[in-house]
Amino acid sequence: MSITSKVPMGQKIAFGFGMLANQMFPAVISIFIVVLVQNLGFPGWMWGVVSLVPRLFDAITDPIMGFISDNTKSKWGRRKQYVLLGAVIMGISFIIMWQLYKDNTVDYNLSLIHISEPTRPY
Repeated sequence: MSITSKVPMGQKIAFGFGMLANQMFPAVISIFIVVLVQNLGFPGWMWGVVSLVPRLFDAITDPIMGFISDNTKSKWGRRKQYVLLGAVIMGISFIIMWQLYKDNTVDYNLSLIHISEPTRPY
């Protein structure tokens, strides 16, 4: 015997909008590779480094943050304060990501990318 329950359309749409915002950042980063490699003179191997470092960072910090949020007891719940903080950090890093100029050195531009990269979701 199986119990079937339908998810309301409004809830599906709300989830879809949340996932749209969640996936916009990595999509823009993927498109941004063309600007980095062609217009700013980044060597191709550097893009590999830019992609690898955030994943290594996430491999270490995601389990730690999961433990912290699972054990948080506050009047706002276990995760709301972290979602709010993450939204602020994501907005700031999205702005920083676009502050790259050809006049700056490749090292300076790479450091700005690494500031904004660890906040991107996978």
